[in-house]
Amino acid sequence: MTKYFYFILISISLWSCSNEISEVNALTRTYSTQKDIGKGIRIIYSDSAAIKVVVTAPVLEKSNDINDPVETFPQGIFITFYDESQNASSWLKAQHAVRNSKKGTLNVKGNVSFYNDRQEKLQTSELIWYEEEQKMETEKFIRITRPADGDTLFGIGFVADQNFKRVEIKRRMQGKINAKNLGLDIE
Repeated sequence: MTKYFYFILISISLWSCSNEISEVNALTRTYSTQKDIGKGIRIIYSDSAAIKVVVTAPVLEKSNDINDPVETFPQGIFITFYDESQNASSWLKAQHAVRNSKKGTLNVKGNVSFYNDRQEKLQTSELIWYEEEQKMETEKFIRITRPADGDTLFGIGFVADQNFKRVEIKRRMQGKINAKNLGLDIE
């Protein structure tokens, strides 16, 4: 009787084993420790319990290389900047972003929009945010619209604070500016 029991037990064991290559590969797969991948990311940067910046992204790929610590946002990024009163004051969105934590920079590309609570909006193809200096900069073509004033400005190159209150267009500025905003008395 015990012979039959062992025979049945061994038969069941052999029958349940599989040599399918896909199953074996799934069991023996190695994982890379060179980068971490996160999905549905929300990062909050604060100083003295005051929120300064909130970053959201569908995917974050973080390099674990100590010499080159890079965070890549391959599916886009959305950033909210807060003022001293903890109010959202400006926003930045782009299709792709790369953050270098050693340099303290975030380089965003692809349909970049930077806008504020006054509905003023910058559009460009690439923008760099310098975290420590709290400023934005680009050498690319830019378009700034200010619907409240009726202004539209174009140029090459741009520098602004991260709250989009102080703006400088570097070269070839042109556009349509409401004369009333210049202090001119035109009838």
